[in-house]
Amino acid sequence: MSVTDRNQQQEGPLRILHWNIHSWRDASDSSNLEVIIDLVGETDPHVVSLVEVDEPWGMSDSLNELANRAGYSWIFAPSFEFGYQAPAGGFGNALLTKLPILAVQQWQLLWPSRLYEGTEPSEPRSAVFAKLGFLLAPLWFGSTHLSRSDSQDRVSSLRRLITLTQKLDGHWLVCGDFNAPVSSWLDNDHSIVVCPEPAQPTYPANEPVESIDYCVASPGLFVEGKVLPVGGSDHLPLLVFARLAGER
Repeated sequence: MSVTDRNQQQEGPLRILHWNIHSWRDASDSSNLEVIIDLVGETDPHVVSLVEVDEPWGMSDSLNELANRAGYSWIFAPSFEFGYQAPAGGFGNALLTKLPILAVQQWQLLWPSRLYEGTEPSEPRSAVFAKLGFLLAPLWFGSTHLSRSDSQDRVSSLRRLITLTQKLDGHWLVCGDFNAPVSSWLDNDHSIVVCPEPAQPTYPANEPVESIDYCVASPGLFVEGKVLPVGGSDHLPLLVFARLAGER
């Protein structure tokens, strides 16, 4: 891609799509890959955040197909691997992007690390981050998925996540299934930007009442977004637009 093409692709705000994809399965336990590919094509985001990504061990299957068909680079950072006699697959967070990837890192959000025992409470928790080149200001973009059943684990993960973001060089934005409303853990003092604002319910998808999928970002970013009424998972997806405060 030429510099001119890249600049044209980056015109306007940063477009972000976030979705908990329920291990590539819809409510009837059928593949939702085509629904996800269609939504990515319709919204044309610069960056895609996916959580509950379940992939075979050694090489991404559905994620690789999505990226190839939609024209994205992809990063898969499993929070844990599973299997019996040998690893069978990984489960965790993924990013797709059309922007230049300048750096990648994964953070464990619970310590000491734990052994996955086949239950939701035993799942390790992590966040994957990529530093992306966007116009004049690179941005750290992250994706995470926190515990639903263990509130103490969730509090510990959130505390560590926010502490680590303070060490990033430059602006940052994290999308996730936080499994708790932002009002339950973040003071409204404008030290962290929240989107959507006001909160919009995303779960369960058929009759959403819980506002647990959203974005948090560093001060100095202007972020707005909306929940999309799209079926295909047990959560609704979120479309976000971000720019530096003061930009048009």
